[in-house]
Amino acid sequence: MSALPKNLEDEFESPPGAEVNAETQQFITFACAGQNFGVDIMSMREIRNWSPVTPLPGRKPDVLGVIEIRGRVVPIHDLALRIGCSSERSTQHEGQVILVLKVAGHDIGLLVDSVSDIIDIKADDILPVPQIEGSAARFLGGIARQGDTLVAILDEETVLREAVEFAGAETVLSHDPTDDESGSDVDEAEFVFVDEIQA
Repeated sequence: MSALPKNLEDEFESPPGAEVNAETQQFITFACAGQNFGVDIMSMREIRNWSPVTPLPGRKPDVLGVIEIRGRVVPIHDLALRIGCSSERSTQHEGQVILVLKVAGHDIGLLVDSVSDIIDIKADDILPVPQIEGSAARFLGGIARQGDTLVAILDEETVLREAVEFAGAETVLSHDPTDDESGSDVDEAEFVFVDEIQA
């Protein structure tokens, strides 16, 4: 296990995971809506302290707006709202951070509560996600064992393409990226998602 960079705005020009054994993956772990998540470090472009975004007209509920990062306009999403961990947009504050990912050729920013650590996970320690009807577990690529805790590993491509729809009590809102968009502890595998909200 290795510590995160002190400067949250460090950019991963050469991802730390590049030298890891092929049977081991590195993930950045973070907290979102009181749960532990991880994301493949190879998808990570940088970690930024929260800064105000520019709102967009007619945006989807999870889209906070856009920010400019070194000449790129990057959409910023409220991750908890996007994947169904919360049904309400959280109040953004300076303690939160933005994970900027490069997924399928598109930049995407995810607002989360805090970043925890960089962890090494063996392939054997990544468990399949239970397929529960009505669950938003489709946003997960696996459940990783990390000591006595479990970490929900995000499936970045599903997070990019889809979002839970809250406006009409339906389930999924498909999200096809456009050119404009380019550029707490967990106990015993209990991952809580809000998927279907009554109108």
